[in-house]
Amino acid sequence: MENVSAHLAETSGVEDLALLRGFVERGDRAALGALFSRHADTAYRFALRLCRNPADAEDVLQSAFLEVFRRASVFRGGSSVRTWILGFVLNLSRNKAREEARRKVRQERAAAAGSPSASPDSAVDPEIAARVRRAVDDLPEHYRAPVWLHYGEGLSPAEVAAALDLSGDTVRKQLSRGIDQLRAELLPYGAALSVAAILPTLAVETAPPSVAASVAAMAPAAMPTAASGVGVASKLAATATAMIALATSATFLWWGEGNDQRPRDLAEIERRVREWQPTLEERRFDDIGWVNTIAGSLQLARESGRPVFLLTQSGRINLGRNDGGSQYVRAHALSDPRVIDLLNSCFVPAYISNADYGDLGGASPEEKRLATRIWAKAEQAKLPWGMDCIYLLDPADGRVNKTLELPRASPDETRRWLEASRRTPPGSPLVKPSRQSVPPTAPPGALVLHLTARYLDTEGRVETNRPDFHEVPGEDWIVLSPDEAGQLAPRPGESRPLGSVLSERLLTCAHPSDISVDRDPDGRNRIDVAELTVTRVSRSYVRVDGRLQMRRAFAQLTSSSEQTVTALLKGYAELEADGSRIRSLRMASLSATCGELKFGVAIRSHGSGVD
Repeated sequence: MENVSAHLAETSGVEDLALLRGFVERGDRAALGALFSRHADTAYRFALRLCRNPADAEDVLQSAFLEVFRRASVFRGGSSVRTWILGFVLNLSRNKAREEARRKVRQERAAAAGSPSASPDSAVDPEIAARVRRAVDDLPEHYRAPVWLHYGEGLSPAEVAAALDLSGDTVRKQLSRGIDQLRAELLPYGAALSVAAILPTLAVETAPPSVAASVAAMAPAAMPTAASGVGVASKLAATATAMIALATSATFLWWGEGNDQRPRDLAEIERRVREWQPTLEERRFDDIGWVNTIAGSLQLARESGRPVFLLTQSGRINLGRNDGGSQYVRAHALSDPRVIDLLNSCFVPAYISNADYGDLGGASPEEKRLATRIWAKAEQAKLPWGMDCIYLLDPADGRVNKTLELPRASPDETRRWLEASRRTPPGSPLVKPSRQSVPPTAPPGALVLHLTARYLDTEGRVETNRPDFHEVPGEDWIVLSPDEAGQLAPRPGESRPLGSVLSERLLTCAHPSDISVDRDPDGRNRIDVAELTVTRVSRSYVRVDGRLQMRRAFAQLTSSSEQTVTALLKGYAELEADGSRIRSLRMASLSATCGELKFGVAIRSHGSGVD
């Protein structure tokens, strides 16, 4: 009998999974309706035991099935479908109990203030309350959510960790840093010390009646009552199609007005985005006080008596999108503290790229003439020369004294070369070191995105033992115009693909560092698939799904075979409170390969505060 029961349970589980996949893959609403009817009685009984109130159990059952509908596409089979459904019932029942407890606390607080209908804000100066609200709204999202849940809604740190799917240590750090940031912001207004006491008094908003009515409208037809003589499953089976039709409408997806929860998988996306950012070690190139033009470096050399250290390279070394010799120099010699100290104290460091100084580059005609003259002088002096080379220029007249080819520029060789060439005692950098990968100028309302792409090991972690060309992650800055950014904010209930131009512009940057110097080297990105889909999942959040498959040559300057690049990406755009524009965007690859190698792609809006 045990074997028979196990077999039946296994068979039922397979059938459940087939029904769920039928809905996800083919949009088969009848399959989802059948799944609901199979488990409605069990789910209702479970909710009734937890809530001990038929009306609350009905609400939980309705909400649980709507969660199943909304999250069907992210089910990964870690448990049976039935267990997955009951997990929603359990969490929603617990939430209902917490809501009831908090409601009672607020009622008692209001009564203690002297009037059952008094606003909790009444004991707080309205101007101070408004400032605290604004300060909370201005917190980065990863501080704002835990601070509000803990101090505003009264959840314990453990409950906050569970709600946000974070570790307890992470939540404690976010709470400490978030409340410190609030206190610093409110210090000039005399509210710094009392901010923790003020926050609970701000939890007074209620969902608009229209939202409650629209969600409740599906209950009479689709939800059971405890006294009904008709089984829950039969009622749901009869109305499942109508329920799902309503669920796919804008009214249903506007569930966020009353329950605008942060997507649970956003924490994992943010973790990947944080881990795949360039590290401090990978950014040691930024510790050098670089001059941004040849003319500027020559002027400083004449004034200081220091020689010019001019690095010329293919690609963009500051973004890690450059040729092999340049990557080698950046990751080794130009990350060596001894070399960095020599450059800053005794030389005028400058770097240029063929992306700017080539025929179609954006450097000025005068700058291009100076570069051409330097190469000609090196050739006349029978010195190694070319784009991938380091030139030492005399401070008096700018002539080429020495050159060093990039493949030879090891840390020790570069240090010896510099030691033998300095002209002055050590001093301070002539230019203050600064971040070299910087966002471009963008018009108001534009969305500026930062993309990081790095190779991963076979387990999907950031490499620790890195072969050549892997040491430095590639970076890109992508500016979406206000109109393009607006395409990322569909209407409530809407799910739609973005246009091919926008999809390709964003997704074709999703490749690791290689030796190609441009985003689309000689037009050799051969795109098979580049798709982006946006889905409004709540009032504040839009899910963004991306898929890329293209063939790309590894090298541009010399002939090389194509590599197949594939990537699946997922992320979320967070909207402003009025839904007018994107507040932040975070995306990360779920899987990505270039040939046989794994890599990761992280995309974040500038200023989204995850690094």
